[in-house]
Amino acid sequence: MTRFSVGTFSPVADGVFVAVAEPAAVNIGLVVGPSGALVIDTGSSPAQGAEIRASAEAFAGVPVVGVLVTHWHYDHFFGLAGLAGVPSWGHEGLASWLGRPEAAEAAAELGVDVAELGTPVHTFSLARVLDAGGRRVEALHFGPGHTDTDVMAYVPGANVIFTGDLLESAGPPSFGPDSHLKDWPSAVDGILGLVDEDTVLVPGHGPVMDRMAGFQQRAEISAVYGQAEYLVRQGVRQEQAYERGEWPFDEATVRAALPLAYAELAAAGLVPRTQLPLV
Repeated sequence: MTRFSVGTFSPVADGVFVAVAEPAAVNIGLVVGPSGALVIDTGSSPAQGAEIRASAEAFAGVPVVGVLVTHWHYDHFFGLAGLAGVPSWGHEGLASWLGRPEAAEAAAELGVDVAELGTPVHTFSLARVLDAGGRRVEALHFGPGHTDTDVMAYVPGANVIFTGDLLESAGPPSFGPDSHLKDWPSAVDGILGLVDEDTVLVPGHGPVMDRMAGFQQRAEISAVYGQAEYLVRQGVRQEQAYERGEWPFDEATVRAALPLAYAELAAAGLVPRTQLPLV
């Protein structure tokens, strides 16, 4: 049976904290205001979500008055039911994912009943201002990237941004069948447009990042799509692409991204064509 746990909240800025929830090593954000606190992401199960709430309230000394989900993946979303009764926010596409096979499979692997999972009370398509107990937090959707439901949380008073899995520092970005490879760099651009040299970026997994690390990862994600497009125009098929290309990530990460890139290029009318020798 999957073992769920929540670590201690550690400071990243004044009144802004992060704890790591296992087994997925996901960063759980906590923004503390004078009269309440906002939790960012909810862990992998309703029980873990309840533990996150209890830990947050014991640590902050104020009630949790809101929760934001950064995207639909289980380690960020499946704990929401454990914060029942707390006002919750997320992208308008979140609820639809619970009815898809991907969510049912993830829940079954965790020993979680998908029928018991919660959905946000409040949804939005582009932006929403949230009240963290008297402290302003801005939730923004800059378009699809890691998933089609990605939102980030900007705490302007602390110069902190919670990026969800649009950025990661525990390892390379996670490319899955629900990712949007071509659009992903544009979503990161929305984040980077808010940063300065002192901004703290809290990724979905791993230690905090600075502006330069964010720019570097954005360039690397863009390079995967760009290199795939170059290879397609050279007539290189997907099964030969890893060996023929120059890549910014390890082999496993690139091989996960290549089907996305080739499918998106094919949808745009770009497919490998046999190059006939010139006489």
